[in-house]
Amino acid sequence: MMSAIESDQPILSMEAIGAGVGAPGWLLEAIVSGQRLMVIHPTEASRKQTISDLHKMMDGGIVDSSHHLTIQRFISMLHIDLRLPAVMEDDGVTFELTHQTLASHAADFGFPLIHPNPQNVWSRSRSHRVLSLHREIISLLKPQRWEEDPGAMSCDKALKKLENETGMTHPSRKARVVLDGINETEKTPFSLRDLSGIIMLDHASSLSEVEIAIMSRISQLVNLHQLVNPGSHRLGYHGEYIEDIHPVRKQSDLPNWIPEHKVWVPKQEQGWRSPNSSSNIYHLMVESENQGISAIGDLLSRVDGDIMIVDGDSGSLRKNLSPYLDNLGFRLRGENATISSSPAVSRILSIIGISRGEEAWSLTRLTDLVEQIGLPMTWEVMNFEHPVNPDWKPTLHPETLVEIARGFHILGGRGSLRRWLSTLSQATPRFTGDEDQSRALEESQWWLAAMSRWMIPILSKQDREVAMQKCIGCISGEELPLPDLLGNPIIWFNSLLEQIDWQLLSGRDSVESNSIPGLQYFIESITRLTQEIGIDFEGDDFCEMLQYLASNTQLPSRRGTDVGIRILNPSQSLGTTCDILILSGLNSNKWSMKSPSVPWLDEMSRMRLGINRPDDGLRKGRHYLRHLLNSSKTIVILDSSLQDGIEPAGPLEEWFSIISTDKDGLNLENPPSFIDPSDWKPDTPDRSWVWQTIPDVGLRLVHKVSSMEMLSGGVRTHRSGFLPRDKLQRAGLASIEGREITSQPLNPNSILDAVKNDLLLDQYNRRREISSFDVGEIFPFEDSGKLIRTKDYRLTPNRNNIPNARNSPQWPHLGEVTEKKSILGIDPRPILPSSTGIKPLDERTGITGVSLRLPKIWSQSRLQAWLFCPRKAWIDRHLRLGREENVPEDLSANARGNIVHFAEEAVLRAHGLEDGQVPEQAIKLSEGPLKDINDAWQVVLEMLMEKAPWMKRADGIAAHRCRDLIGLSPSKWASWLEGEVAIPVGGRLGRMIQADFGLRDCAPLASEWEARENSNRYVTIVLPPSPEQKAEEKSFKLTGFIDKVDEVLVDYELEKEAETMPLDLNLKQHVPVTKLVIIRDIKSMDGPKDDGRETRHLKGLFDEVQLALYARAWEIGNPGHRVIGIGVTQVGIETLHWVELDPDFVDLLSDSHVGIVTQSLVNQYRRPGESTPAQSNPFRAWMRERITTAYRVIESAEAGKIPCNCSTIDSCLGFKRGGW
Repeated sequence: MMSAIESDQPILSMEAIGAGVGAPGWLLEAIVSGQRLMVIHPTEASRKQTISDLHKMMDGGIVDSSHHLTIQRFISMLHIDLRLPAVMEDDGVTFELTHQTLASHAADFGFPLIHPNPQNVWSRSRSHRVLSLHREIISLLKPQRWEEDPGAMSCDKALKKLENETGMTHPSRKARVVLDGINETEKTPFSLRDLSGIIMLDHASSLSEVEIAIMSRISQLVNLHQLVNPGSHRLGYHGEYIEDIHPVRKQSDLPNWIPEHKVWVPKQEQGWRSPNSSSNIYHLMVESENQGISAIGDLLSRVDGDIMIVDGDSGSLRKNLSPYLDNLGFRLRGENATISSSPAVSRILSIIGISRGEEAWSLTRLTDLVEQIGLPMTWEVMNFEHPVNPDWKPTLHPETLVEIARGFHILGGRGSLRRWLSTLSQATPRFTGDEDQSRALEESQWWLAAMSRWMIPILSKQDREVAMQKCIGCISGEELPLPDLLGNPIIWFNSLLEQIDWQLLSGRDSVESNSIPGLQYFIESITRLTQEIGIDFEGDDFCEMLQYLASNTQLPSRRGTDVGIRILNPSQSLGTTCDILILSGLNSNKWSMKSPSVPWLDEMSRMRLGINRPDDGLRKGRHYLRHLLNSSKTIVILDSSLQDGIEPAGPLEEWFSIISTDKDGLNLENPPSFIDPSDWKPDTPDRSWVWQTIPDVGLRLVHKVSSMEMLSGGVRTHRSGFLPRDKLQRAGLASIEGREITSQPLNPNSILDAVKNDLLLDQYNRRREISSFDVGEIFPFEDSGKLIRTKDYRLTPNRNNIPNARNSPQWPHLGEVTEKKSILGIDPRPILPSSTGIKPLDERTGITGVSLRLPKIWSQSRLQAWLFCPRKAWIDRHLRLGREENVPEDLSANARGNIVHFAEEAVLRAHGLEDGQVPEQAIKLSEGPLKDINDAWQVVLEMLMEKAPWMKRADGIAAHRCRDLIGLSPSKWASWLEGEVAIPVGGRLGRMIQADFGLRDCAPLASEWEARENSNRYVTIVLPPSPEQKAEEKSFKLTGFIDKVDEVLVDYELEKEAETMPLDLNLKQHVPVTKLVIIRDIKSMDGPKDDGRETRHLKGLFDEVQLALYARAWEIGNPGHRVIGIGVTQVGIETLHWVELDPDFVDLLSDSHVGIVTQSLVNQYRRPGESTPAQSNPFRAWMRERITTAYRVIESAEAGKIPCNCSTIDSCLGFKRGGW
């Protein structure tokens, strides 16, 4: 009988090999000498390294890579040798085919436990979950033994059916199919016939039962020798074995086909360190995970040779480390990514998804579609000619859509397309004759109708019905041309590709851009899929299919040119060796020891089946780490546990614990030889390492990105690093600290950063406030620049700041201090801080002037914006960098305010007021065509029916706002719409009508009156010099709409004709008047501001310019009319008609019902240059002061001065740090 080593039968043997060894030297020498051996590597990195080493040993000779495989490559080779059906690509196309098969199987009661009702839709997410379960269960030798199986074997049955239909093997079943095939043959696979044997290198305990069974069967056909790490198998130190056999312990026990070499016999007790290891291990620390990137970059700049970096999150490290690698000249191979990561594919998916989900057809998605730049589009499909206006084209105007969305509360979601098109079809410009808004409305309506018609093949049934309707222009009344109907989703997708501006896309020269490759593979995948399953898709299903197709199809990785550096995670690094190993990110955050979760597979089932046990991650982690700690001559451990919340991963924590108790173990306090001692010496500037004693750890070198120390000459800041930005930062710090700089700044003005904080802080600290003045002192108006910001200046009166400046010795002034209270100052805006004397800094603060394109005609809203803050007006209205417009879940404040205005206008139009016309004889509300309040109420309800369609909805917001506006629930409102019930006067709008009818001594004169003069749609506001002063006349053009104008019906001597009222009048001065008028500004009040006080009214008087400008505009546009009252009508819990009266008419109207009379201006204003006691009419003086302020705003804007007076300044961190 022959001995085992002389047997002609295949032999399975096992041999111990020290941790940290990849392919042993004797194996490489045998392969170079020509021995026919196949090597099974644990990882791709190990395989590539071995092939590279052999190539070098053979002086550039050819290495047979087919004899160097991983387990997966080996199984693929067997699949070919056994002539089994080809394996399907593991990509999005295969997933879609699999989903179709599983869905068909589910519809046939194939999954009774997880899908008992076949009428329900089988989703792709469920297919993904079932496949995850199937991959785990089918890796067992006897998957049928799981009695609680919810559907893994049913899935396997469906996959077999798919294999029969396609004549191919599903990737999830490849290993199982190979096992069945190899068990059915007694022949040696072709690729293994000429081998002396197979050498299987050390693997962690990670092989599945099926993979072990395949290798066991191969060992019966071909000699197979395992090299495994010794140690405890239970703890994970021992390598994976095919069968539990005794390892070779004597030279004579080696099978004769194995190359001769010395057999290593390990000791019974195996520690972390291999006896044959010569590794020098260094423990360095970093203060945070982020600084670990800088530390790696620092180490890479100091070392040469074969370098490997192992990190728990290698993908993230690769991205973060790229600036350092690029600076050092390394170019690594890119990582695999799905085509959904391509910007172009991502944009296509967003276009396809515009009609899906809770945000379907939302304002955000629509505006994003037209404003995106990631995928250039030509939109040839929108190239139509308007039947009436050739210049009009289908174009989305975001600002118009924002107004529509807010006014009609159109949010995203189901039914949004219908609401958009319905609202736009009835839209009219806010003001009659506004050609720009008219065009924007119809072009937006046309664009949305054309876009939805074009997208019909991929729309839901509900949206498809809406998109099929004709589009009648909301302004022109003409039927607008729309795209032809496309036959199916594939034709539509081809049409989408035709809209891409391929010339512009291909001209983009981004090195890392994968837009065109992504599109190429995306289109190829769709083409393959249609060849497999045809083009019969439903719209919703097509969209979801493309999402999964993109997320499951891989893009080829970028080719790399450098082999001197590798970045791997611990599992990828098994079997590799290197000259210098850097271990980073081996903490509990990045390197998790948890077993991956599998759908429907609970912990009890995992234990019973023996898969994904709770300690699997820890066992494999120990194996990987022990290999790494013995795999290199120099090992650097970068530890970030100094950061709160960061702890070393379990295996590393165990190793630290053992090292700390082993007196004869490693001395981790030794510094690496490649770090020069000068780099940690205290007298070295910009040092990157320092010695630090760490509690419970000991003395360690710690990486420092930046640090500070106190020297005799002041503070010295150290900044380490070798990147260009680090050099610039060092130069900047040297500049700040008064040291010699080593490089010139890229921008000389950047030196301002060294001084601006101090200068601006000093300027801000020197600002003047009224609180710094003594009793009897006056804050001069010409010192307004010393205020710096209006934030510190009181504009409206309160109990501590009284409006009594009229009698002050100086006027205007910024405040006067009396014994008890302060006297309110006059509005000094816009405030221009004093010059710092440094032009670039003054340019930053906005006081030197920039070039602006300003309107020739100013609206009050634009004026108010520039008055509030020139910098914010510049950012919002010129740079268009304001906050993104979003539609809130609740009805916006603007929308609520518009409804109040619409209601008031509707009632006054029904009363007989016509747009742009002023009646000769005004009629009281109670005496007009509306017989009573109920008639007016019906007008309001009919207006709501048109302007507030959202009130019919059944959501909470509609219910709340419906009750607020009319005092009823949406259901009652719906009943009224159907003619079933009557609605009593109530809610905010009802109370407003009742208050309007209560103005018994007023008659409506105009509603939404456009400021115009003769045939011009604007009014020229002239500011003559004050009678007490000599100056030039000034003027500007104003446009806008006055909310409401009332004529005062009182016993007063009126003339039939009179000239335009002069701006300046004295008290009791008589001038011819044809009408006495009150200008009202309607404001909707909500929340805490709706407190019944006059706060909003006072703001309109003292803080804003609207009321004064509109009062003067009315007098200019209507010669002979005298404005004797202005005020804010607050519409809230109560409707309060506040009115500030001209003091000449207070007594006359003392018993009249014209509103709540105030006299806040009478003691505050007089004309410039006027002495005391003042004779001027304070009401007219206030009007002059507000016009003067408005002109000052325009003058400052035309000079290009844009100082900042609001929170917009937060966008400039320099100002914020300076105390502004």
